[in-house]
Amino acid sequence: MRAPSLFRSIVSLLLTPLLIGCAEHAPAPTAGNAERGLALVTAFRDSLPEHSGNALRCVSCHLDNGTRPTAMSWQGTAARYPRYRARPGYEETLARRVNECIARSLAGRMLPEDGQDMRDMLAYLETMRSSPRPAPVDSVKLVGVAARGDIGYAGQCARCHGAGGAGVPAMAAPAVWGSESYAIGAGMARQYTLATFIRHNMPFDHADTLTAQEAADIAAFVLTRPRQDHPGKERDWPKGDPPVDVAYATTAAAAAGKPMPPDRPLLARRVSPDSLLSRR
Repeated sequence: MRAPSLFRSIVSLLLTPLLIGCAEHAPAPTAGNAERGLALVTAFRDSLPEHSGNALRCVSCHLDNGTRPTAMSWQGTAARYPRYRARPGYEETLARRVNECIARSLAGRMLPEDGQDMRDMLAYLETMRSSPRPAPVDSVKLVGVAARGDIGYAGQCARCHGAGGAGVPAMAAPAVWGSESYAIGAGMARQYTLATFIRHNMPFDHADTLTAQEAADIAAFVLTRPRQDHPGKERDWPKGDPPVDVAYATTAAAAAGKPMPPDRPLLARRVSPDSLLSRR
């Protein structure tokens, strides 16, 4: 009756050195490769399809590979983290901030924060650590009229982004609503954020030609259109202090008796963001 036990002991003794040797020679994550990181942010879906939930790229919003001063530039960003951010309600690392963009703007699945893909993306951001932060642009904090924005979109935006908002891949023009666009939890789904971006960066070939009100109207129209949901969004701004243009209700704001935004049309999520594993 002791033979099987003896056999297992012998096998274990023989295999242990082999397993240790494998562990010692297993490839470990290397220092980040900034060149590959740039490739990931410019071709996220093609590079990491299992983590992509729409057709957007990181540089769909962070224009000119993250260097355009008026388009949420990454210049000097690495030096600002870790830092407290009100939306999650805790101090975020830069890796966590990148993952939030992946889950929200790319409607995707978060990356392992100690993995090679994340290391490479952070390495690219680190190349701009010492660059001066661009001066803030003038925010467009105006109420938009969607009916006027419908007309403005048709005249100013549809030639690149399509009449149905699905984008034109041949022009590298991203979808601005629908299943291939950013999710409801993205910063771009906020009225003031989108209007400000449009005012200073669009149309792409004639930037800075729209008035603030025209940009606000177009943003209001675009944000009436359907887009993917973001699971867990109700836990955002846990201190009950969401900005007034946030596109969805939050639990903390409701508990504080603050007015809730109108419902927006939502599409089913393609992939889980895995953001439920956050520290909230």
